[in-house]
Amino acid sequence: MSFQLKQLHTHFFGEITGLDLRQPLDEETVQAVTSAIDKNGVLVFRDQQIGDDEQLRFSNYFGQTQRSITVHREQQARRLGQEELSDISNLDEHGFRMDRTNPRRLYQLTTMLWHTDSSFRNPVGKYTFLCAKRLPAEGGNTEFADMCSAWDALPAERQRALRDLQVCHSLAYSRGLIEGSPPLDESERRNLPPSVHPLVRVHPGSKRPALYLASHAESVVGMPYEEGRQLLDELMAYATRPEFVYAHVWRPGDLVMWDNRSTMHRAMPFDEDRCVRELRRTTVSESAVELQPA
Repeated sequence: MSFQLKQLHTHFFGEITGLDLRQPLDEETVQAVTSAIDKNGVLVFRDQQIGDDEQLRFSNYFGQTQRSITVHREQQARRLGQEELSDISNLDEHGFRMDRTNPRRLYQLTTMLWHTDSSFRNPVGKYTFLCAKRLPAEGGNTEFADMCSAWDALPAERQRALRDLQVCHSLAYSRGLIEGSPPLDESERRNLPPSVHPLVRVHPGSKRPALYLASHAESVVGMPYEEGRQLLDELMAYATRPEFVYAHVWRPGDLVMWDNRSTMHRAMPFDEDRCVRELRRTTVSESAVELQPA
């Protein structure tokens, strides 16, 4: 099944047209998409009208889908049936727009921080797939940062100093960065403990080194806490400079696939009190053989 690929940013982000994700893909097409995302880090598939089952089938071509972290919130009702689907919307379990006090709306405030999906998990997230269902008339874009290009632009001396560092990623830490965001409950703490990953990783497909950062990145292993925090904050600010960032303006029918090992992303605000924004997210895990520290 052939498709057309166009790069939308100087360094990364590809647009794919001519591929119908409602149809099963053959192995050759899956390999072609894998090569495209290895090169571009993010892909947008235009003009897709797929359902949840078709999104799950497409995701599973590229790895094992992770259960949504929302299944561990024992006191919160889920709107979607499949445990692998995350409801990225401002709708409650009955399909009505959530008010400002709804805990799930407060949970989602952390998506506006620069992050990498599932970096607090082990295994980490490999690819994420986000499919647009309903969109606001304006706002609600998603920004992406190219972590390979950010690494390439660092001076060689700086790269040597960073190459062997390990970082602890914690969902509890990132949740605490947003005022009013509910803390982890007992089930979340038990099922989603912190994990440690290299600060710099070589991408298994492109073979390019990349910074591995996220709002979940709390501390640098073996470094005094405040010193590690200063380093991580400096790197986050550096990696999200304008030359490394592309803002995706959503269109109806978009499915965006990104590589969590070579990019960061964040959601941009929209008028949640008046508009509906509804998307579905799936994420597949990285396998042990794909982990390559720099």
